[in-house]
Amino acid sequence: MAEIRLAQPSDSQWHWEHLNRIHQESGRDGDFIFNPQEDWGVPLDNFMKSYEAKLSKSFPEIGWARTWVLADADGIYGDLQLMHRPPLKNALHRALLMMGIQRSHRNQGLGSKMMTEALTWAKAQPGLDWIELHVFENNLPAKKLYTRFGFREIGTTPDMFRVHGAQIANTSMVLKLR
Repeated sequence: MAEIRLAQPSDSQWHWEHLNRIHQESGRDGDFIFNPQEDWGVPLDNFMKSYEAKLSKSFPEIGWARTWVLADADGIYGDLQLMHRPPLKNALHRALLMMGIQRSHRNQGLGSKMMTEALTWAKAQPGLDWIELHVFENNLPAKKLYTRFGFREIGTTPDMFRVHGAQIANTSMVLKLR
């Protein structure tokens, strides 16, 4: 059974493999498009260096990140990342949320559990006031999840991405923590 836990630097290769798998699922085999990149192609060495650097930073240090993973003894199947974006000192009160769950582990309430873990952590961080995210307009299950946790839509950019020949509108959502 998979558990939700904070990612560790030693998870970098498993996390990289998970991200490759969800990129391959996006828009394929009946799945809706949820990723703006048709080919992710990030080399493992580059990913590992960046991953370890981000996880080693403390909140509210510029460039901090926290990642919760859905994992078992065989690998990672989902992730939720909160990261300092944009990476400027005067934006340390904001975080960007990104989340991805492999098809095999969707519709089991695991996204809600990861959101609960991450938002509990975020609310305990003094000075972290806002979380924002971006979701494709057609990703109704994700939008429903985010709305249930209090995120509100602040705008949609039409034709933001063109993926597999499809025009994709991108919706921005925010959550005020305090």
